[in-house]
Amino acid sequence: MNPSTQTSTPTPYASKPVRRIVIAGGGTAGWMVAAGLSKSLGRLYDIRLIESEEIGTIGVGEATIPTLHFFHEILGIDEREFMAATQATFKLGISFENWRNVGEHYFHSFGTTGKPHWTAGFQHFWLEGRKRGLASDYGDYCLELRAAMDNRFAHLPNTGLNYAYHLDATLYAQYLRRYSEALGVRRIEGKIVKVHSDLSGEASHGGITGLSLNDGSLIEGDLFIDCTGMRSLLLGETLGVAYQDWSEWLHCDSAVAVQTASVGEAVPYTRSIAHPWGWQWRIPLQHRVGNGLVFSSRHLDDEAAKVALLANVQGEVMRQPRVIKFTPGQRELVWKRNCVAIGLSSGFLEPLESTSIHLIQRGLTRLIQMFPADGICQSDIDEYNDQSRRAIETIRDFIILHYHVNNRTDAKLWRDCREMAVPNLLAHRIQLFKDSARVCLDSDELFRDNSWIQVMMGQGIAPSAHHPVTRQMNDADLGEFLGEIRKDAARSLIKLPKHQDYVGRFCGAPKPATTSPSAAPKVNTSSGPALLLNPKPHIQTIPLSNGQEVFVIDDFVQDPDGLVRLAQSVSNQFHRPAGHPYPGPQLDLPAEMAAQLDDYFRHHLRARLQAGPPLGMYGRFSRVTQEASTLDARQRTCHRDDSGLEPGQMMCALVHYLFGDERLGGTVLFRSLMSEADTQSFLADAKSLSGSDFGNKYGIPAGYMTQSNRYFEVIGRVPAKWNRAVFYDGSIFHSGDIQAASAAYQAGLGRLTVNAFFQSAKLAA
Repeated sequence: MNPSTQTSTPTPYASKPVRRIVIAGGGTAGWMVAAGLSKSLGRLYDIRLIESEEIGTIGVGEATIPTLHFFHEILGIDEREFMAATQATFKLGISFENWRNVGEHYFHSFGTTGKPHWTAGFQHFWLEGRKRGLASDYGDYCLELRAAMDNRFAHLPNTGLNYAYHLDATLYAQYLRRYSEALGVRRIEGKIVKVHSDLSGEASHGGITGLSLNDGSLIEGDLFIDCTGMRSLLLGETLGVAYQDWSEWLHCDSAVAVQTASVGEAVPYTRSIAHPWGWQWRIPLQHRVGNGLVFSSRHLDDEAAKVALLANVQGEVMRQPRVIKFTPGQRELVWKRNCVAIGLSSGFLEPLESTSIHLIQRGLTRLIQMFPADGICQSDIDEYNDQSRRAIETIRDFIILHYHVNNRTDAKLWRDCREMAVPNLLAHRIQLFKDSARVCLDSDELFRDNSWIQVMMGQGIAPSAHHPVTRQMNDADLGEFLGEIRKDAARSLIKLPKHQDYVGRFCGAPKPATTSPSAAPKVNTSSGPALLLNPKPHIQTIPLSNGQEVFVIDDFVQDPDGLVRLAQSVSNQFHRPAGHPYPGPQLDLPAEMAAQLDDYFRHHLRARLQAGPPLGMYGRFSRVTQEASTLDARQRTCHRDDSGLEPGQMMCALVHYLFGDERLGGTVLFRSLMSEADTQSFLADAKSLSGSDFGNKYGIPAGYMTQSNRYFEVIGRVPAKWNRAVFYDGSIFHSGDIQAASAAYQAGLGRLTVNAFFQSAKLAA
């Protein structure tokens, strides 16, 4: 053969040893990757993560599946702390409503239904029991399903109840960030403006070499993890990996999401409610509900989708709906050269069955298991890509099943889904179950037999035959076999507490109102700037005369004028809650800003203030406007920030000065000169006595307490300064250092501050 006519084989890829790992992008994907790598391999590698506070994340992945337990076991995460930090609830499965047909519902539980035999699965014995009139509903034989329907939950011995979580994805990413940074991951703030690559040589080497940021810095690395979302900046845009479009099977290509205040108890399952143009999710967290509408843009436009969603939610809407566009599919490769895509950058199916966080986790664990030892080699790349492809294709088929097998005739979307051709493997599995009630899966598939059985029967497939071994049992034996399983589930169910009560006892996250009785309205978050906090604070330690310390950060935020403009724009919303002791109006911070403050406190101040695991926070704008002569008994004394605390808990606090006139006063700190019992009696009188009676009893006239007296001694004073933040232990008595003429506090926004309260468990002594 003429050598010139031979087909050359591409030279396999190889690289030098990996020493520097760069994660491009934060959010859930980026920080899951950072946490997993730093825990498993962190001592061996330099791990850096680049993200920008100016770039938002999609953040609708609020429901999970039980595989997340494995990830948390790898990390050694404390479940109570994680759930409290993310306002999580438990999830036992998904309620599918109107999917098979309008008005018909079924449940996909995470548990095992019945007991299988080596010859055949439980569904065969159940089908025989139904045929003879000996079996009740299929779900009666599953504890998880029965517990979900009765709103019950508890941890059982030997993992006797299979469960996952509903969680706040934004808080989850923040939680994992704190975890990762504690293990040495370096977070770099900045936008990626250019991806540097060496692609000119042979395919056997080269790849991405570095990332330029908007501040001019260059971050170089050996292995790059693309967590840049659907844009896929590294793998897609730079390395040119094409995207496989699966919209021929998955017709929904849009979602609109909104958060609402909780109404009623949080149920231990996700609701998935089918509509003519798609479906709606309801995900209950501890203090709010995540809602969304997944729809086909060919059957519903964006504005109509917003209207439809808002018409089908319960509770006060906490922020305006936002639309997310996506193309269901997967990159042709998820690892090319020295770049691995994890999360949305590798592909996206849709929110149904809550697989997004699982796919991040699986991509990460696969990477750890196949991590290049002495350099990247082509065989690892090929195996990783092959495993990734097979894993997502079987998940894709499971999701298609929900749409394809239906009896709905009311809408074109559902008729189109029923009539479409489906992937060959899925078509075979549907036919196999129809013919024989069998489910045959590969050992490493995510969704196991019971999931396929519940969805196929739930969507309306009635097998025409089942295994003949079931015919060998007489009625008495079969009835006893089925009855004992049903009774076992019922006996376990009756012992379980209500889900809401169990969550409150096990991992309850305090509502904002428990750290402040404020009933102030929320700021319209669409009008607020990003809260850009000083990424490299100089933290001054201010000693108090009693040995305690407070911590001061000057130049606390990068745009304090923006905060003042925000407060000014909503000044008509400031509110004085009835009965609240603060001497002026206040307004709750936008949720995003409060979350950023909480994250900043945990990262920079929590250890300094010796606070334990976080339990929640509350933040607000505040102004001092009340005349000194009108103060009631509570307002004329110093105070502690301890509202809503339980034994074993503590509160830390922040005051951030947003006024230029330093004469309006900083913060003065005190210690009690009384015994603890007398101090408690004094505080109780301040709450219960009228101003005149309190003044007569203690000789304290109306006015702001700024100096020592016979009851309290000044132990420190922090002067006010523009854009200064003061963090302190809330158990220290304190008061505003209010001494200027009252007219100064009334001008403009006067003494405008941000106050925040961070509730934590106490560290063990």
